[in-house]
Amino acid sequence: MRAVDHHCHPLRRAAALEPDDFRACFTEATDPRILSEHLPNTPIYRLLLRRLAPVFGCQPTEAAILTARRMLEPARYIRELMAQTGTGMMLLDMGFAGSDTMTLDEHRRLLSVPQREIVRLETLAEGLVDRCRRPEDWLDEVRAGLRSAVKGGAVAVKTIVAYRASLRLRWPDHRLVREDYAALRQARRGAGRSARPRLAGDPLCHALVFATAEECVNLGVPMQFHCGIGDADEDLAESSPLGLRPLFTHERFADLRLVLLHCYPYHREAAYLCSVHAGAYMDLSLAVWMAAADGTRAMHEVVGLCPWTKLLYATDASRLPEVYLVGAELYRYALAEAFGDLVERQFLTLDEALDAGRRVLAENARSLYRL
Repeated sequence: MRAVDHHCHPLRRAAALEPDDFRACFTEATDPRILSEHLPNTPIYRLLLRRLAPVFGCQPTEAAILTARRMLEPARYIRELMAQTGTGMMLLDMGFAGSDTMTLDEHRRLLSVPQREIVRLETLAEGLVDRCRRPEDWLDEVRAGLRSAVKGGAVAVKTIVAYRASLRLRWPDHRLVREDYAALRQARRGAGRSARPRLAGDPLCHALVFATAEECVNLGVPMQFHCGIGDADEDLAESSPLGLRPLFTHERFADLRLVLLHCYPYHREAAYLCSVHAGAYMDLSLAVWMAAADGTRAMHEVVGLCPWTKLLYATDASRLPEVYLVGAELYRYALAEAFGDLVERQFLTLDEALDAGRRVLAENARSLYRL
């Protein structure tokens, strides 16, 4: 069936790739030694080469694939490869975009697949720092920006607080928020106008999260949280979704729909949260293809506790259509393995497993994001 990729990123504008640029799309590592010496010696990269060789009609080597890739007409190649992913709708986080990635309009012109936008909270908030002297005014501007984005068609808000601070949320101390905001603006002035302010630290990031969660309730849109793996900047020990307890338990957020992204190695904790909190949802996205066989094992563990009405399909793919393709294929494989095991062990009938798979691949996202 045509899946809804509820969490992905824009593709690169066509350009020839050097080996390390290609490898960097399949790891969160930034150390050039990892890219040159170690990434090629991972299961996902070896699988990638074998999977792409028939597409290009070449040998399953990096050099052969990169050479063949340069000879193809980029737009046609992207469309053909994306068609093989079986994607019926894309929800794109455009805040991840860099200078070499497509805009949303370029994406829509290239691909016929319906596409909707997800607002990356920190990107929005950082762009408003210059306009506001006080943190209270800044948070009000963020709320206004979210209202405008949703009115313009955005279907969710995503935060990367786990990459900038602890995910152990604490209610804001207003004195610390004011001090950190003043320091942020001062650093901004010292760096010059060309530099973008970078939000970091618990006081500001947590204040932003709580204010946004309230606005998401008012707007009726889900709020996505990266947790577990996802960025080399994060402190993985501080990125467990269990730290989000205030959002699950405080009456102010009773109607908040909260989506946990990636989750690995905290996928068991995420599955538990989904099993006890009505507003909790999750995906495995990046973990399924980056962790290769271990991603499939994680899926087995998740479907044992997380209701399948709470599990979502996503690739977390970005930059290259190859990432979308491998992510899509491995997610379907992991899902089939996990539900197939439940059928074999007589926890589910075949019809129940097929219905569950359809929900995970598309229907849960359509319902959650009101598509």
